[in-house]
Amino acid sequence: MQILTVVIGIIFVLLLLSLLATTLMELLSSFFSLRSRNLLKALRNMLASSDKNEVLVQEFQRNSLYRHLTQQYGRGSGFSGPSYMSAETFQSILFDVVLKGEGTDQLEQKIEALPDEDLRNVLSQLLRESDGQLDLFRLEVQNWYNNVMDRAAGWYKRYTQKILLFMGLGIAVIFNADTVALYDRLSNDPETLNQLVAAAEQYVQTRDKAGPPSSTPGARPEINAPAPTTDDGATAPSDTFGTTDFGQAAPTTGYQPSEPTPVTYAYSGDDVAERDFRESLEDLKGLLNNEIAEIRRPLGMGWEGVSLRRLSAYDLATKFLGFILTALAISMGAPFWFDLLKKLVNIRSAGSRPYEN
Repeated sequence: MQILTVVIGIIFVLLLLSLLATTLMELLSSFFSLRSRNLLKALRNMLASSDKNEVLVQEFQRNSLYRHLTQQYGRGSGFSGPSYMSAETFQSILFDVVLKGEGTDQLEQKIEALPDEDLRNVLSQLLRESDGQLDLFRLEVQNWYNNVMDRAAGWYKRYTQKILLFMGLGIAVIFNADTVALYDRLSNDPETLNQLVAAAEQYVQTRDKAGPPSSTPGARPEINAPAPTTDDGATAPSDTFGTTDFGQAAPTTGYQPSEPTPVTYAYSGDDVAERDFRESLEDLKGLLNNEIAEIRRPLGMGWEGVSLRRLSAYDLATKFLGFILTALAISMGAPFWFDLLKKLVNIRSAGSRPYEN
């Protein structure tokens, strides 16, 4: 059980550092509007993949409904764009852009006149599959948007994971969080190990009641939108690893043209962006001043009293390897380490502690 206790201590440290990286990533995402830029990139792929002039993208952005979704509406400076958009909102704006104020009886002719060839082919195919039924065609367009947003969420996740990897390396160096040295310290310091494991057990008990950490930087807020559903019609979990980052419902099977899905507009205004930024900043302060500060003291994390000149080439190589391991661990995300920590704490609690020593 001794090795299990050491592993629990290491995982607890990695969990806290992962939470720090996730919080920093959320601050970075909010400051640079990363989700808004990713959504706009997805819209460009849908509306202007073969149109170099991006005519439809510009018309889409000039739409009043789209402008009311932007976080910086009317400011005239900085990047302006919504972070989240429902499938119904996309379909409504697209129809307005395509029809240009005319009736739906001209829909087929308007589609044939679109400047982007790929968009023209996609909409024509969806119109044929819906047999010209307008309600069914609306749902086909919404499903198309949902499918593209699923891929866009994957783009965003891979992009943020790359940033988290470098951010994790920076955190490891700043805090001198060397996984190899951490293992040696906990293996040879039972008192510190017991304190750390006790803190880990308390953390699991507290967080288990409040829910696990956010799975992805920038978890989307609740925005009065229909709950995402899976292919079998069941409600999908709120974990953002299984949903997109743009606030749309997941595609469903089984159309009901006689009862079209009600339009739900997901607004993302200044209050949402500023609230997310403030909450992330408060989380960052809390992590640094409470949880991380508590583990730094007994573990001696930091560079105080450390002289790199006195380290041999082997020690430097080992420390560099430890930093790489810490960075890779941080990039795996806080939910992974929380779930693993919870399982190991439960195993330890069910074991026979008198044999640990």
